[in-house]
Amino acid sequence: MQLPDTSYWSGHRVLALAEQYEQEERLEECFELYRRVAHLVATTLPADRTAALIGRMMTAGAVTAAEQVFHEIVETCGPHPSSTAYTASALMSAGVPDLAYYFLDAVLAKYQSSEGELESLAAYLNAGRRSELAVYAFTAAARNKPVSTVLRYSAVLRKRGHSQSALDLLVSVVAGRPEDAGALVGALRKANREHEVEPVLSGLATGASDGACAVLLDCLVKDGSHADVEVLLDVLGRRPFASLASIASTVDAADAATMLVPALLAAPMAEQTAYFTSSQAELSSSQRGRLASLLVASAPEECPDALLSWYAGWADPSGLVWLVERLQEARIPLDPVLAAAAARRDFTTLREALHRLGAHQLSYRLAGLRSEFGL
Repeated sequence: MQLPDTSYWSGHRVLALAEQYEQEERLEECFELYRRVAHLVATTLPADRTAALIGRMMTAGAVTAAEQVFHEIVETCGPHPSSTAYTASALMSAGVPDLAYYFLDAVLAKYQSSEGELESLAAYLNAGRRSELAVYAFTAAARNKPVSTVLRYSAVLRKRGHSQSALDLLVSVVAGRPEDAGALVGALRKANREHEVEPVLSGLATGASDGACAVLLDCLVKDGSHADVEVLLDVLGRRPFASLASIASTVDAADAATMLVPALLAAPMAEQTAYFTSSQAELSSSQRGRLASLLVASAPEECPDALLSWYAGWADPSGLVWLVERLQEARIPLDPVLAAAAARRDFTTLREALHRLGAHQLSYRLAGLRSEFGL
């Protein structure tokens, strides 16, 4: 790609050359020039022209240039419902619907639109036959609003016949602010909207991130919302084992983590085994230790051999001693655990630490196994 040095050119001169190259179908060069004067593109070209340009850039794989121009149209868009609606609609027409939604998210978060302006925006979008964007605008605007406003927006959508969108709005907002879950649930009940509580919790348990679900569970347990906790746990139990493991290892309250044990142990054995024997277990050492000790402490007889062996293969000396003692109390065969511990690379250090802890018999037994294995 041969381009002149435009360091000392005026922006308008660069823009003119970009347009010339575009007419000549020299797309790689023109996209780069448009990127260099992205601010000018956003403030000079009509919104539909800019949106079409972004669409062509994305189709051609010029993602960096497209992102730069998109960033500038967000930055230069003022708090005007008509121009916001025009640009969002233009992005939809340009074949980049995801950017249309991102645009509404960014602009509405930036300008804190009043409810009157939001109603105007929705009206403009509906007039342009973009009802899907009109509905989404309420969700985008609600993300950083007080719970009372969030409920009001959802009520507006429900009144307009968008019941599922009203529910999606509540789920979307709380997924990004799980610490507000208790306040939202309480507000729904106070507003005699009890029937919406379970669908919201179910939607969160199904679609929210592991981190958000952990915060949500903590909040509900702290609030003493036993019925709500039961609803959440029931749906969380359908998530993959790896997801449940992540939630259990990140919740703050020990009681909340313990509540997840039945669901963890009810997961298919193949999922549990794969998790503890493959690279899927991407948790920190403290998280892994917490998860394994949680399961062993709660129900050692139900823990798969893969979990026990995995834990024995890296646990610190005191953790290994605790594991062996716990399994002995439960009358569970120790062979898989001892074999994993005996095969450890840090065995010399482990053996010395076990002696310091007074676990002499365990140390001797592991040393004997290493000799049998020829290690």
